[in-house]
Amino acid sequence: MQALRQNEEIKLALISPYPDMATVFARLAKQEGLRPYVAIATLGEAAGIAKKIEPNTDVILSRGGTADYIKAAVGVPVVSVPITPFDAARAVSSIKDRAGRIGFFNYKENMYGIRDIEKMFAVKLLEYTFASEAEIRKGIIAAKKKGVTVVIGGMVAVRLAVECGLEGVLIECGEEAVYRSLDQAIHLARVRQTERSRAARFKIVLDSITEGIIVTDEQNEVTIYNPAAERIFRRPAAEVIGRKVQDVIPNTRMHVVFNTGEAEIAVLQQVHGGTIATSRIPIMLDGKQIGVVSTFEDVTKIQHMEQIIRKQIHDKGFVARHRFQDILTANPRMEQLKRLAALYATTDSAVTIQGESGTGKELFAQSIHNASKRSKGPFVAINCAAIPEHLLESELFGYEGGAFTGARKKGKPGLFELAHKGTIFLDEIGELPKSLQARLLRVLQEKEIMRVGGDRIVPVDIRIISATNKNLAQKVEQGDFRDDLFYRLSVFNLEIPPLRERKEDIFLLAVNFLRRFNVRVDEKSAAKELQPLLAAGDWPGNVRELYNVMERLSLLMRSSPAGGGMPAMLQKVMPGTAEGKEAALSVRVRWDKGLKYAVHEVENSIINFLLAVHGNDRNQVAKILKIGRATVWRKVPGN
Repeated sequence: MQALRQNEEIKLALISPYPDMATVFARLAKQEGLRPYVAIATLGEAAGIAKKIEPNTDVILSRGGTADYIKAAVGVPVVSVPITPFDAARAVSSIKDRAGRIGFFNYKENMYGIRDIEKMFAVKLLEYTFASEAEIRKGIIAAKKKGVTVVIGGMVAVRLAVECGLEGVLIECGEEAVYRSLDQAIHLARVRQTERSRAARFKIVLDSITEGIIVTDEQNEVTIYNPAAERIFRRPAAEVIGRKVQDVIPNTRMHVVFNTGEAEIAVLQQVHGGTIATSRIPIMLDGKQIGVVSTFEDVTKIQHMEQIIRKQIHDKGFVARHRFQDILTANPRMEQLKRLAALYATTDSAVTIQGESGTGKELFAQSIHNASKRSKGPFVAINCAAIPEHLLESELFGYEGGAFTGARKKGKPGLFELAHKGTIFLDEIGELPKSLQARLLRVLQEKEIMRVGGDRIVPVDIRIISATNKNLAQKVEQGDFRDDLFYRLSVFNLEIPPLRERKEDIFLLAVNFLRRFNVRVDEKSAAKELQPLLAAGDWPGNVRELYNVMERLSLLMRSSPAGGGMPAMLQKVMPGTAEGKEAALSVRVRWDKGLKYAVHEVENSIINFLLAVHGNDRNQVAKILKIGRATVWRKVPGN
């Protein structure tokens, strides 16, 4: 049943020279679950019918000369139903008692066994072969002169015999011959449908590929030329297919590759004023070269793909969000650093940013990137101290599939590749293992990388900005950091001062952070209540610590709007403080101006801090410090 269902999709046609053959064929076809097209015609008329039905037909069946006429007219397979010696014997048997000499007309070739038929029926058979109707007519005239009275052959031979006054007997194909031909036609149809299906898929693949593809044969003639190649070379396939490749494709070297057998990979080629990247590879079969396949890609399309990749990188988060205007400061030294960093942004050289943790090194790195010509490229940041040493190499340089246990089958690009045309920010560069320092130096020198487990060089166009909270020069002296890498990384330097050295920024940043957390701040009252307390802090965690403190303060202010005032709340969230305990204060002093000045600075900081905590209650501060109220006034006269 399944075979019958499959046969329903097969489209066969029979163009028979005589009706009886069509009847037999139709009956056998029905048994096989087929619905064939059937027509009665011969020679030229049959060829005309075949042309009309060709688009909707898998295989056409016919007989003898008519089959050859059809083959010359159409492109679909044509199966010729054979005339067997048994068919000839059956025809002779029907006339053996009334015929003297018999003329036997067969298409193009003599039939095997004709002499045995002669002996079997004791008749004389004169055999004639023909390739056209004119040859049949000529043969019949010659046979008549030799005493032939009966002609055995096809429909045309029978008709011409009658016209010449002879008896004509049609030689019919037996049912077995028709069935064998039908079976052959079904097989051919299935093969053809499979081939057409493969060809359709292959054509879709070729048509959908954005790369141009050209394939040549042993004579260097073009056999495949896809639509992308038509666009690239601006020539239609009709002008290229079947011609010598060197005659139709400019600057081609496909014929040279065929002669040398040497592949040419990723070679630039100039075509119509543009540049394309091409690869030419010999095609081998059983050790013999049978052609060349070439792929062509427009460089502008490659650049477009890079833009798409850059967008994907942006979507992955490899983007710098901060600019110089985001760096808030009232400190002259910081303002000078911003101007210097903006100047560095105009170059492509490496920059090293030094500063304590939390001072804003990445903020400067992102701002430099966004002010540079690489601003549309990716900004890839990695903390060299946060990734284990055995993983850091594969993260930075990527790896090929199967490079190590647990590696992805398809491999993975490293951060240097992802940062192509952009900036890579290496935070805590001082923690980079020595084993990777040499590889990083090569990236800086050669602008190329090799994946872990790989065997090919990948060029990269990147700018490196590094950051450290260590003294790199000291690490070089100690032998923990390569001096050549240090000088390569430190073409330009920025040293960001800690928050304690730019007191004027503390209150400015604190107010800004509170507003980010949707806290309404009256700057005048905040300056009076919070600024002394904030300025008295040492802030070892710098801006990051200040941010965290303001986040905690904003939470208290939203949850307890009448909780004892901002100073009391700040006291609860300041480092080293706790509810019900006085603040522990760290004070940095300068002794280069003498002990008296240093002592004065310490006293001033302590009194200011306690005044801020206790709402300028001098009596309370005097009581805590066990000094007189007048002393508080004298030590800090501005309060």
